Amino acid sequence: MIPGRGITRWIPSAWLFVLLVLILALPRAARADAPVVKESAKRTADDYQVGTMGHRFRVRFDPASNISVGVAGAFTRGPGKGAPRPALELALGITYRNYWIYGEGKEQVIWQIDHRIASGAVQPLRASVAGAPALDAAVYSVCVLRHDESPVIVLPSSPPASIPFPFDIGFESEVGRAVVPSYLPPARIFGDPIPMLHIGVLRAALILDPWRTGKPGKGLEIGVGVRYDIDAYAEPTFKTPKVVHRVAPMTAASLRFRLQSHDGLTVFDVRADSIPHWTSESIWRFMALSSLRLYRTLIAINDQPIGLYLEGNYRFAPITKQVEATHDVRVSAGLSFNLALK
Repeated sequence: MIPGRGITRWIPSAWLFVLLVLILALPRAARADAPVVKESAKRTADDYQVGTMGHRFRVRFDPASNISVGVAGAFTRGPGKGAPRPALELALGITYRNYWIYGEGKEQVIWQIDHRIASGAVQPLRASVAGAPALDAAVYSVCVLRHDESPVIVLPSSPPASIPFPFDIGFESEVGRAVVPSYLPPARIFGDPIPMLHIGVLRAALILDPWRTGKPGKGLEIGVGVRYDIDAYAEPTFKTPKVVHRVAPMTAASLRFRLQSHDGLTVFDVRADSIPHWTSESIWRFMALSSLRLYRTLIAINDQPIGLYLEGNYRFAPITKQVEATHDVRVSAGLSFNLALK
């Protein structure tokens, strides 16, 4: 078997899956008799207060609609039992949230669409692969969640029958994630560190939310979907660079819990991914990811929020024919400077 040939047959199916979900999830797919859509995430009079000196200032924010720059101290730990290593970390990104409401009462439908553009973290003073700094960043990701006050499954009988459906539904997708780890994986034979690059080409998943809050930034999201990842290794003892293709054909599962305060000053987001997948080495492997983020707005200067954030990330990369399995941990804490887009 030529490495990657079997996997490439799955790639068109993955893109077809994403296209189908996009079509099913378009906002205009809401009830045909819904009134004109209104967006409820814009600034309102309730977002402001007047101080004792007569100045009007903002007290409520949309934490998912910002251009942000973060500066943090990070600690990373890789293979072995050595002490965690400190590093300076910069976090950059653009986020934007659409929040639409259709209808009223039992006929109400709410759409929440969260975009992330060119977002990630880099450790500029820590060279990892060929002088490139350690980083974890993605070109674009989106999460769409649809809340229906009266969700049902309609059976095409005569007359049609309906069955209550106790979930909000949605989908998420991400393209173009690049990861240069702080710690390089050791070779299986000699144990020497091997430069590597992880590329998350595509992931897409269907989402079910049994919590059904309909509130921005709140959810308990269970996802099942597809992934396509590539790991590239380079080491002098290899005759050619080693590339491992990884495909999860509807076997990638995720669980995400997120909370947001009513004023948008506090955000909590935790996620775990379990990813059984088929590789170009003609064997099933297992990969695991988890992340946690806690954010709190401290002050605002000219209505632009500045906050404190704490992040933690864990990644388990499976063994290959040449490289040992690795466990990478990163914890960072710092300040985020934001330009509000709403």
